[in-house]
Amino acid sequence: MKKLILLTLCFGFSLVILAQDKSEKLFMLLEFMQVEDHNNSAYWEIETFWSEIHKQRIADGTIIGWDLWALTPSGSKQGSQFMTVTLFPSFQALMQGIPGDKFDEYLKKAHPDKSDNDLEKIFAKVSSSRDIAHQLFVQQISYTESDFKLKVGTIMTMDAMKQTHSSYEKMENEIFQPWHQELVNKGEKGSWGLIEIIYPKGNEVYATHITYSMYENLEKFAQSMENSGGEMDIMTQLAVQEGLKTREWKEQKLARLVMMVR
Repeated sequence: MKKLILLTLCFGFSLVILAQDKSEKLFMLLEFMQVEDHNNSAYWEIETFWSEIHKQRIADGTIIGWDLWALTPSGSKQGSQFMTVTLFPSFQALMQGIPGDKFDEYLKKAHPDKSDNDLEKIFAKVSSSRDIAHQLFVQQISYTESDFKLKVGTIMTMDAMKQTHSSYEKMENEIFQPWHQELVNKGEKGSWGLIEIIYPKGNEVYATHITYSMYENLEKFAQSMENSGGEMDIMTQLAVQEGLKTREWKEQKLARLVMMVR
């Protein structure tokens, strides 16, 4: 169970890169899916079906976008194998989800050719193809400036952090964000960001924040790993040593974007 919670907290999400004003807030629902190997094709079919409904939600303005990420490693004993990320324009929209009086409308517009019998079979497959292992409500609070465009094949590393001092976010913004911005400017990564976990929260949660780094593809990610993430001057190194005392680093995981709707 602890390993499962760890995996679900580590992946936050598309943490997507949008043309977003710094004064605006981006809210996301992260849902972690447990999918057995023999259900992979059925699960893909189900998410493809749902993606058409998400297009209707975007057209209606209730969400901004939706992503499906494949988590790596993906062994059946390692927790979740996939993560979906739904992006909302406000906290109220996040909490509301799909308005109760809108679902049938979205469904009919997305799949007008499906009979009631067809839909009944599909929804039966939804519950049998995957289990929603965990959900997180999160908010993006800091990110680098770039023209990076999220697309299928994007690689993302996710670091689960637990804040141990109130200055943690200040440390990320003043020390790490400028360093990551330099890497983005050099083309060594596409983007970096900091996400706060809104719910669940409390003293006993596994993590309180997530940092992410985006890479255009596997080649770019491999190059970054070979370069050890870039060099820091001595003053930055000293500041980092102090900053690291403000949080506990839990674990880093890897994800690949396999489906997206905008």
